[in-house]
Amino acid sequence: MSSVYNSKEKVHKRALEAIGKTLGEIDVKRTLNINNKSYPGNVIEQIWFDHPADNNADPDFPEAGVELKVTPIDIQTKKINKKKITKIIAGERLVLNKINYQNEFGKSFEQSSFWHKNKLIELIQYYRRDVADKKKISSGEMIEDKTKFRVSYANLLTMTELKEFDLPKDTVIKIPEKDLEIIKQDWNKISELINSSKAHQISEGITNYLGACTKSTTSAVFTKQKNTTVPAKPRAYSFKAKFINELINNHIIGKDHTDAIVSIVKDVSELKSKTLEEIILSRFKPYYGMNQNELIQKLGIRIGKSQPQKNINNMIIRGILNLPTTTDEVTSEEIEKADISLKTVALRNGQPKEHFKFMGIPSFINLVNESWEESSVNDFLERKKFLLLVFNDLNKKKKDGKSYEANREKIIFKGATFWNMPISDLDGTVRNIWETEVNKMKNGVELTFSKNDKDEIKVKNNFIKPSLEAILHLRPDAKVAQYKSQYYKNVVDNGIPKKKLMNNARKLPSPAKWINRPENEKENFTDDYMTKQAWWLSKDYIYEQIKGML
Repeated sequence: MSSVYNSKEKVHKRALEAIGKTLGEIDVKRTLNINNKSYPGNVIEQIWFDHPADNNADPDFPEAGVELKVTPIDIQTKKINKKKITKIIAGERLVLNKINYQNEFGKSFEQSSFWHKNKLIELIQYYRRDVADKKKISSGEMIEDKTKFRVSYANLLTMTELKEFDLPKDTVIKIPEKDLEIIKQDWNKISELINSSKAHQISEGITNYLGACTKSTTSAVFTKQKNTTVPAKPRAYSFKAKFINELINNHIIGKDHTDAIVSIVKDVSELKSKTLEEIILSRFKPYYGMNQNELIQKLGIRIGKSQPQKNINNMIIRGILNLPTTTDEVTSEEIEKADISLKTVALRNGQPKEHFKFMGIPSFINLVNESWEESSVNDFLERKKFLLLVFNDLNKKKKDGKSYEANREKIIFKGATFWNMPISDLDGTVRNIWETEVNKMKNGVELTFSKNDKDEIKVKNNFIKPSLEAILHLRPDAKVAQYKSQYYKNVVDNGIPKKKLMNNARKLPSPAKWINRPENEKENFTDDYMTKQAWWLSKDYIYEQIKGML
């Protein structure tokens, strides 16, 4: 059946006419299920464009060669340098077409389903919510009315040259050549695993701008791949949320949301022979083996007398990458778009100093209501790419035997490496530990009360202890332990009596099982609260990832 939207101009003109309308104004008769997760997209596709839902390999409007995508944008307010900055962000990754491992086998980029279906996208974005309201909505405190979501932008997102296009050019986003080269590199990484019958090893963390996100909320669903009996998770091509963020702020709103953001890759031709990762690592290699003082001098960095150690390392990293020194955050165009997390790994005489914290737990109750497939931990570790920067501290202990010297000439930059968690670790050990610890929370965590010789109170829990094998573990996320709800403590600050809010505990989903707790301590060590926790990766596991550069 031929569509009335048989040219890119007709598709785009219709999309532009939707701007300013709410989904409720389009779905006037309430013909679609508002509780369906896909309600916004269904309203635009099925009602506004009168296009039936389908799973065709062709673009939604094949005669026009245009794929239709509908995606949310949110408002986020952050404090940056003590100022409140409000910006528009992508509400989620932009999910594209499902990957058929058997059909994609042996295809070139130009032959791929990704290119065929997505080289020209009508991107319609609707305003959804303020990010601050998300917790209230997920907890049921606030009910979200999807009919009030309002269409804010409509743009043609193109990876090819548009010729003879008669509509406003300011509503066309041409993906820059540099970005397209990185997208091709990402596609190649996914393709290489498909072609070597290793699609089960694909994760979002292996790529930069173009991802391969999971398409099933249950681990029971798998799909076949060629030349192997090993099944793989169903996945779809997707543009990462931070990549879409940059499109929104630079091309749609026309304002860069990051002050003085710069690029690491200055010349697109460099991407013709090297991957983005190889280019970034090449910037660090000339500095391998240098100590902090040598790096500071070489890079012309000004260090204050009381500059914290962590800040010095950040300043060195920014100096190496030739990034602005006006912020503590290490960021660039490529790091932003790829959502790469830079993490300094501090060694003490070649051995890891500390465990690797990656996520706090705002609510134990929300945690136990998550399934593994939709959990924050699984989502984060599946999609996250880290740039690990290793410094080896050779300083010896001071005479007091408690603290270490801080001679910068003995702190050596050993190198940099990219790392993302292998799917085998994530779906194996990490999942098993996560499920074990969450079940302990559900059934009542075991807490053991004790006092030492100095009459100091110690509370131990029955969570798994960190080791090389136990990759994931729970550890406290507060300096001061607390086992009751928030309260005000009387303190003296500069000789002035004050009340300090103690909010270091979180409510437990089930009463704790106390061992050896005295009756007179029940008020301070309650059944219903425990010190807030965070998820950590063990330092021994992280050491395994970087020991090759030592």
